[in-house]
Amino acid sequence: MPNIQIHYDCDPGQDDAIALLYALGAGVDIASLSIVGGNVDVNKCTRNALQILEFTDRADIPVYKGAAQPLKRLPQPLPHVFGECGMAGANLPDPKIKPQAIGADQFFKAYNGPSTIVATGPLTNIALAILENSDLENKIEDLYIMGGCIYPEHIHRRMGNIKVKGTNEWAEYNFAIDPEAAKIVFESQIKNIFLIPMNVTRTILYRQRIDDALRQLNTKVAKLAADIFATVGEEDHVDYASEKTDKDDPVRAMHDVIAMAYLINPEIFETESLRIKIETDEPPSAAGQSLIDPDGRTVEVIKDLDRDKFIDCLITYLGRL
Repeated sequence: MPNIQIHYDCDPGQDDAIALLYALGAGVDIASLSIVGGNVDVNKCTRNALQILEFTDRADIPVYKGAAQPLKRLPQPLPHVFGECGMAGANLPDPKIKPQAIGADQFFKAYNGPSTIVATGPLTNIALAILENSDLENKIEDLYIMGGCIYPEHIHRRMGNIKVKGTNEWAEYNFAIDPEAAKIVFESQIKNIFLIPMNVTRTILYRQRIDDALRQLNTKVAKLAADIFATVGEEDHVDYASEKTDKDDPVRAMHDVIAMAYLINPEIFETESLRIKIETDEPPSAAGQSLIDPDGRTVEVIKDLDRDKFIDCLITYLGRL
């Protein structure tokens, strides 16, 4: 496995928490974390990140609390999906460790961190950083983003999982709640953007056999991951009802961890280069949609992966901690 150092921008969140555990288990050097409000408010997201780091004895990784709300819009937390705390199933004590005294805005103003960033929440922190630090775009070589929906997802045949207000259209959550931020990032001079879209991540499912495999490892981190994965919100119960082998099968999409998997094991993925533009216009346009457009920027987009190899990696990496 190559030696990889990253900065991780996220909104934990059950799926962000699993992505963090996966990266730590794989041996990724996570130099720092920045937290953005998304799945729940930024304070809860920050607490959740600190809980995971404390649980895995990685209090050495600095955490910077970032944007509490989108650039121009109101927050849209998802307690019905991820629980009121955002990390339902974890049941961890309040962390003793604290975030850094400076926020993500100050951190990015003087950014001298890794040239690779992984972002699995709304892109507010990254957009603000680009606006406030003109040199940042030149410091970021590779940006891995879980977000967008390039083709209709397979369950409802929609272009995302959240309805855009004032329209009958849908967009992927991370881009839909802050489309202006996504637009800034996609129109930036960051050299390489790799996109892990929802139309793919929604097809990569947690199932009972994976749950069993994690629990059989009999380690505290594998059990934590299984408890988080298996605590399925009402929306996922409805969306993936046809995928269940029985009523107790904890079927859900794994989303954010797929971005980490692509970073670490790109050889198991198929990709395509597409020109992508982020919609920000008012209704009837659907702000937040990620559209294939000849005027968009070129992005490397995942289109498929070897699912069996990914599951093997998931179980292996979570079993190492």
